[in-house]
Amino acid sequence: MKSCAHQKISFSDLLKANRRFSEHRDIAYFESFTESQAPLVTLVICSDSRIQLCLFEEDETNRFFVVRNIGNQLGNNWGSIDYGILHLKTPILFILGHVRCGAVKAALSDYSHEGPAIKNELNGLHLPLSGMGGSGDFESTWLSACERNVRFQVDEAAKRYADRIGTGELEVRGAMYDFANLYQEGYGIIHPL
Repeated sequence: MKSCAHQKISFSDLLKANRRFSEHRDIAYFESFTESQAPLVTLVICSDSRIQLCLFEEDETNRFFVVRNIGNQLGNNWGSIDYGILHLKTPILFILGHVRCGAVKAALSDYSHEGPAIKNELNGLHLPLSGMGGSGDFESTWLSACERNVRFQVDEAAKRYADRIGTGELEVRGAMYDFANLYQEGYGIIHPL
């Protein structure tokens, strides 16, 4: 099993990586989106560093309008989500949760020691997780809570964008990314809810 220890990286390393990225793309690549963006999906996804867009395709540039926060919540980011749906007119709103979400785990426990900003974001998970008890196997409870959160977010989006859904302009979907093979379908598989 790999260690979770942080690898050392500097800001200079990031800039070098960016140079390599730029050098491997020609002008036509950038010209295709310098004037406007045309994403196909508004994606609400957790900030967790284990969840990256390369889950879908190697180069996601100009394909996803991404809104990230802890716990893949809609409530903290309605303005950004509205922008993707109402202004960029993406035909899909995709809420992607994941197994072993730290925000959901924190919301299931006592997080009173956290600072005000983190508490505020975790407070947004109380409604979807209300009534989730601590009895039984914690791993199962945690997975159920992660799924419940995604379903709650999908339901909230369905209410907010009911008119667009009704006209067929928008599809709202939710799923779980499984990097731990908890669904027994393979590592790295997206499990629709």
